[in-house]
Amino acid sequence: MKKTSVSNKQEIFRNMIVGILLYSVVLGFFNDYTNFLHTGTYSITFSLAIVMQILTYLTYMVKDRVVDWFNGHENPINKVWLVFCVWLVIFLSKFVFLWVIDFVFRGTVEISGFIGLLIMVVILTIAQKLLELIYIKLGD
Repeated sequence: MKKTSVSNKQEIFRNMIVGILLYSVVLGFFNDYTNFLHTGTYSITFSLAIVMQILTYLTYMVKDRVVDWFNGHENPINKVWLVFCVWLVIFLSKFVFLWVIDFVFRGTVEISGFIGLLIMVVILTIAQKLLELIYIKLGD
């Protein structure tokens, strides 16, 4: 079979679709089996997955810009600032997530606060990294 190159747009599309599907599955489990998340219907859960994937994508874009800016400056103290600023972007993004979810869904989505969201994001990140690892291993 002929191997074709993948464009940047194709890669972004694939990552967004896989991310939305992964968010949908994991959020569905959190909705069904925990008190961290409550959505009334699967349609709301799926819509939440789309919103969270978009927010995650935007957060990674901001993080990448911060990393690029610090990598352009060769000062040893910049490594400390880089770690702090990346942590700050990731940390503050969770508050943005909560605000956007509250704004978009206007009470139809209940998240048990910052800690509940943090736990969901950690589980989602682990699941995403496992999928990436499997994807890479299948290419070998």
